[in-house]
Amino acid sequence: MKRKTMMPKLFAALVFALVAVAPAAWADETFKATLSGEQEVPPVITDATGKFKLQVNKAETEAEFSLRVNDGVRIRQAHLHCAPIGVNGPIVAFLAGDNAAGYDVDGKWISNATLTDTSISDPTCGATISALAASLRAGNVYVNVHSVANPGGVIRGQVEPTGGD
Repeated sequence: MKRKTMMPKLFAALVFALVAVAPAAWADETFKATLSGEQEVPPVITDATGKFKLQVNKAETEAEFSLRVNDGVRIRQAHLHCAPIGVNGPIVAFLAGDNAAGYDVDGKWISNATLTDTSISDPTCGATISALAASLRAGNVYVNVHSVANPGGVIRGQVEPTGGD
């Protein structure tokens, strides 16, 4: 008799434990960057700043991103580049822009945009979102925002893992 009453309680405890840990196991992986002119190589004196957030899905087949630029003057475009801190590297994925005259940007510029394997233009950091995620974890990817005045980049930030937020 005791065994019959223990089984439902044991089953309920097991279900509760699985539900408690499931969100962490199924969560996207989040990466962030804070962009400034000081991080450019060579550094750029500018009032512009930025924030970048990228969430890679659990299957590592796509990544959703947002990009905020504050006090951006004649911003042309933004990319992910492949290189560690302090080193310039090739563009590996296009994020936004491509306007020769530039945009004046002050606030959220791009949101709810998605990268997939076909978004990768140069396989230096990997040819798939999964390989790109490994490069992100290793600290080898940065965001670069380009302007008319600074075509090589006006603000930059190294993308870093943040956990699952």
